Amino acid sequence: MSEWDEFRSEEEEEETILPYGIKPREVYYQCLYCGYIISKSELDQHDNIMCTRCGGRILLKIRGPGLPPRKVYAI
Repeated sequence: MSEWDEFRSEEEEEETILPYGIKPREVYYQCLYCGYIISKSELDQHDNIMCTRCGGRILLKIRGPGLPPRKVYAI
């Protein structure tokens, strides 16, 4: 086994080990102005956090499928 194979196997182990059993998943955001859905990886490619379609800077995080909508009760 070469040094490169050892390095690659160590790198793969680091990616799979996450604290508290957290599973990595893609996170999506929706622009408040135009409704365009943007992934986190797409936002990371740009230096500014903004909608790639309209340039809006207000993004809402989309909750995962199967989760009920949150209800906030005002007093």
